[in-house]
Amino acid sequence: MRASRRALLLAPLAAPALAAEPTLEQVMQALAAVPAQRSRFTEDKVIPELEVGQPNEGTLSWQAPDRLEKHTTWPIDERVTVAAGRLTYERRDRGVQREFALGDQPEMQALVEAVRGTLAGDLAALRRHYGVAFAATAAGWRMVLTPLSLRVLGAVQRITVTGQGNELRSVETEGGGGVDRMQIAPAP
Repeated sequence: MRASRRALLLAPLAAPALAAEPTLEQVMQALAAVPAQRSRFTEDKVIPELEVGQPNEGTLSWQAPDRLEKHTTWPIDERVTVAAGRLTYERRDRGVQREFALGDQPEMQALVEAVRGTLAGDLAALRRHYGVAFAATAAGWRMVLTPLSLRVLGAVQRITVTGQGNELRSVETEGGGGVDRMQIAPAP
């Protein structure tokens, strides 16, 4: 009787710990439920040949079902927008605007999908391009995306995405001997 009574008393303490660690599917469902999001980012691109990081910062905007915009505001003003299967790059200070269909650039499509697919909560899209490893704790979650395409793998060895609840916190891309680290925080 004592053992069962102790188990009943300890059960509420154990249950929250188990419930606090979401599954990959639960995280994807939580992300999919967010119709729009705007965040600030700081990014550091480490290029081995330069032995110095190249920092930049700006905003990252998401609008369901598929609009993603990365607007770098410092040190240069440039904008990358993905919507309806097309990518647009703009750098107004140089009068540059380029647009192309992501389907014509499979490597770029896979890189875009790491962030867009995550924000959309689209696990099927992620799995079309990546092997997906997932781990969660009460403090947050982490996905490691490994490209399935040998062409993409030649440029990117892995992308690590971390988050908390239905928000991204970081995206780290390793490839070509360099690392791109983007830290993400909710916009004020």
